[in-house]
Amino acid sequence: MLNFIFAIFQILIALGLIGFWTMFYFTEYKDRKMSETEFKHELSFPLPDLGWVFPNLIISSIGLLMGENFGYFFTITAASGMMFLGLIDLAFNLQNGGFNTKKNGFDAYMSIFIVSVMLILGPIFLLYGWFNVSL
Repeated sequence: MLNFIFAIFQILIALGLIGFWTMFYFTEYKDRKMSETEFKHELSFPLPDLGWVFPNLIISSIGLLMGENFGYFFTITAASGMMFLGLIDLAFNLQNGGFNTKKNGFDAYMSIFIVSVMLILGPIFLLYGWFNVSL
């Protein structure tokens, strides 16, 4: 049952990544509202998000749903990527006022949500994978 729950969360996060980048490229990329620094910072994330975290989340969710050991391994690798990206985003936003809801409005809430998901579920996924993987 826990494998199913973790797999669902992993699929939701993977879909969230696709949704975020689709939204970013159809809105912010075309009609930029953020500063040049924030824009360049965001442009460094599609490759790790879509090239590492997304595939690891999909592979891990498939493995967990099938009850295969590789699901736990890829849960760990997805979690490490999530935590790294969450920490990078946290550091950038703290240094550049990205969490200021009065100044940044919805974008600040979106950043808070993304960082929270990555830094809460990342360690949970990591521990779940670690305590269940059989090497």
